Amino acid sequence: MSPTTVSPGGTVTVNATKCQTPTVRVTAPVFDAVTLNEGRSSTAKVSPDAKPGAHDVTFDCKGERGTAKLTISAGGARPTGPQTPTVPRGVEAGDGGSLSELDATQLLAGTALVAGAVGAAGVYAARRRSGSQG
Repeated sequence: MSPTTVSPGGTVTVNATKCQTPTVRVTAPVFDAVTLNEGRSSTAKVSPDAKPGAHDVTFDCKGERGTAKLTISAGGARPTGPQTPTVPRGVEAGDGGSLSELDATQLLAGTALVAGAVGAAGVYAARRRSGSQG
């Protein structure tokens, strides 16, 4: 079973490599029953309401039963076992950047746009004032 620790709502992969029968039934109080066929693994989605702590996972191989422990983490604890690596990311707030990311061309283009907008606002204000006097 992998991982052996998972958050509520997470997914676990179950397998039974030592059973000689074509089907193995896997049950646990924290996910719906899974049937493994021909020695293949399968996945089970843990209930989002699963209570933190250790839970027995039962493997039924033609009447012979074996168990394994699955731990449900409390509030985002890291799972153990094989994992897909994740890249930590900071908080994202908008699409802005920083001045250090700009090259000279971008900086000049931005400055020209700001200057043009300020100039246009000045012309607009001057016309409005002259229009209201006459």
